[in-house]
Amino acid sequence: MGLDANDPRRIQSVELLAKENPNVDPSGAGGDWFVGMENAGYKRRFVPYNGGFGSTQLSWLTEELADAGQCKQRVIVLSHVIVHPKACGGGTMAWDYEEALQILYDHNSQREDDEDGGGVVAVMCGHDHSGNYHCDEYNIHHITYCSPLNKGEDGNAYGLVHVSDTQLEIRGVVMDDLIPDVEDRPDVVKRDGDDVSNGVCEGIVLPFGKEGKRLEVVMKKMGIQDGEEEDVKEEEKKESEVLIGEQEVLVEE
Repeated sequence: MGLDANDPRRIQSVELLAKENPNVDPSGAGGDWFVGMENAGYKRRFVPYNGGFGSTQLSWLTEELADAGQCKQRVIVLSHVIVHPKACGGGTMAWDYEEALQILYDHNSQREDDEDGGGVVAVMCGHDHSGNYHCDEYNIHHITYCSPLNKGEDGNAYGLVHVSDTQLEIRGVVMDDLIPDVEDRPDVVKRDGDDVSNGVCEGIVLPFGKEGKRLEVVMKKMGIQDGEEEDVKEEEKKESEVLIGEQEVLVEE
């Protein structure tokens, strides 16, 4: 929406908003945007401050992912606006988030037999000040970081991302200030300082690929901390199924 009034992309955006949310003024700015939208579900995203990626950027994303696939590279996508509705409250996604997600899923579907856990492994966003976390059915970690405005100088909404061949780890002074303690978020682990993280901090570990996601579920259900994965793997050699409470987790041999 931050384009010149006569820009075809802005005109298209205004027309889209008029169709999906008649509360928005024809100018594309004014109006009482949320009247009658309380039960509109994901259509609540059709307000000016969200915006969309558009065909040009989505075509670029498709091409970049194709190149990454040829090179067998893992990909971390960075976007200000949120790509998955479960990585926010369901109202701050990009207008065309479904098209963007489909591009990610198509790419990962083509690589689902890869043993290296390649493809898109994470999407990191901002925009929704409350933050959130969700891991979808394609084992993509959707991370929405909290806004520093939430707590101002009293908060710690900053951190570092450590990336390895098998996982990424997000570290911060106070993890809840950086990524909220939502249901799907992995358990926080304490970290001593190293040459990157100066001083004691907190971290969450996000493993790559199907094996990583399955191991994360097993560890969380068993109350196993990061660094004790070998104990789980050794146990898996003995059993093809692990019974945890009332939930059965299937484990590949």
